[in-house]
Amino acid sequence: MVLSELNLLNYGPLFNPAGGILTVLPPLVGPPYPTILVPAPDRDGVSVAGIRQIQIRAPLGTNTGWNVRAPGHRAGNLCGPVTSPGSYIAFARTKKERQATGDPRKSLEERYGDHDGFVRAVSKAARELVRERFLLQADADTFIQAAQASDVLK
Repeated sequence: MVLSELNLLNYGPLFNPAGGILTVLPPLVGPPYPTILVPAPDRDGVSVAGIRQIQIRAPLGTNTGWNVRAPGHRAGNLCGPVTSPGSYIAFARTKKERQATGDPRKSLEERYGDHDGFVRAVSKAARELVRERFLLQADADTFIQAAQASDVLK
């Protein structure tokens, strides 16, 4: 999916990618080209590519590896992924809260029902990752304990 584009600029026949003499100023604006491609998202807005860690398998919100610029700052263009840690957009707690904001993503309540449902989802994700050899059992146990101690849907 293309998230950010720039336009090819023509500075004249004496200028090329290695440099040269600018003979057309301001430059002629040419066709757009993609500068950053991002993976296709799932229904929660999380990329479908890569290893799906616990925070993606039993999410509390949408995690992305990129940020979109705010309006007035080249809106629609991507903030550079090298300098940007990404975005996190929390899920609404209840269906009513979700509907009030127009969020199409399921709420925590719709996903897990209650705190025990969240702990079960984290436990399931941890078991899968251990079975797939992406997580050590000791680390899985730590994630499960953290879920049990959390205040998610309490």
